[in-house]
Amino acid sequence: MKILAIETSCDDTCAAVLDNDRILSNIISSQVDLHQKWGGVVPDIAKRAHMERIEPVISEALKRAKVKIEDIDVIGVSLGPGLAIALGIGVNKAKELAIKYNKKLVAVNHIEGHIWANLLKNKTGKPKREIKFPALALTVSGGHTKLILIKKIGEYEVIGETLDDAAGEALDKAAKMMGLGYPGGPIIERLAKSGDINFLDLPRPLMNKKILDYSFSGLKTSFYYKIKDWPKDKIYKNLANLSATFQNAVFDTLLKKFSLAIDKYKPKTLLASGGVLANLEIRKKLRKLAKDKQLTIWMPFKKELNTDNAAMIGIVTYQKALRGEFVEDVEKLDRDPRMKI
Repeated sequence: MKILAIETSCDDTCAAVLDNDRILSNIISSQVDLHQKWGGVVPDIAKRAHMERIEPVISEALKRAKVKIEDIDVIGVSLGPGLAIALGIGVNKAKELAIKYNKKLVAVNHIEGHIWANLLKNKTGKPKREIKFPALALTVSGGHTKLILIKKIGEYEVIGETLDDAAGEALDKAAKMMGLGYPGGPIIERLAKSGDINFLDLPRPLMNKKILDYSFSGLKTSFYYKIKDWPKDKIYKNLANLSATFQNAVFDTLLKKFSLAIDKYKPKTLLASGGVLANLEIRKKLRKLAKDKQLTIWMPFKKELNTDNAAMIGIVTYQKALRGEFVEDVEKLDRDPRMKI
């Protein structure tokens, strides 16, 4: 089954071609350079960039996969959650192609895409991974932080999620407070390598509660008040220590709740994904946790499969196509920015 997948949920214009669950091409056109000076994603700028880039990105994905649009069996598109006016560009293009070339269309939940990025394979069919159910997934990005119990592919229960900021959003905001660039997570990761994780005494909101929900707003606020009166040169001299302290507080919280969920639900496989999982430190900590719990944990095999990409939309398209879950009325399909898993 040849699949063309489209992803425009935020500030990356993405298209991929899959052969079943194997990646033939995966094109990501980043808009980071357009949003950096604003310190975050500007919706109107994102929309215009998606409009300009969507056709060349799709063309490049088909070219690199060495297939033509006529060879495609199914088109998949991210329907939500995400930025509404950005999602609309991808959804409208997918509808246009499905109607023009008489292709079946699949609507995909963006977060479900992140989960199953763990099952993507390269052109030779590797890595081969076995998922035993029930499985427990942790998805962490700038837009969401969720704990999801998976009874089988397509059957999910959200057992914990952020009550305010997502973990990636908190990292970006902390970076902004320190005068660092956007996106802040990768910069904090780089600086934190040489910093002291105990430099500041920062809270872990909800850490000692038995509930599985997350909260990062209090951590962000505490960090702000700790450094708001510092002169710029003091902040500059302590960027590594501040980065290490804040990052460690976020990761402690993520791991604690994940551990509680493991103990409560007794999963047979662990999954972790999302943009924050591109961070090598959190990946190391998650592997240690899994080892301590005597469980297998899977994370996307390539760094770019953690962040927003179309291959992850393609793998869910493949799963839903096998179940016959196609869009019945293509013309009426609309983006759903608040779509729930």
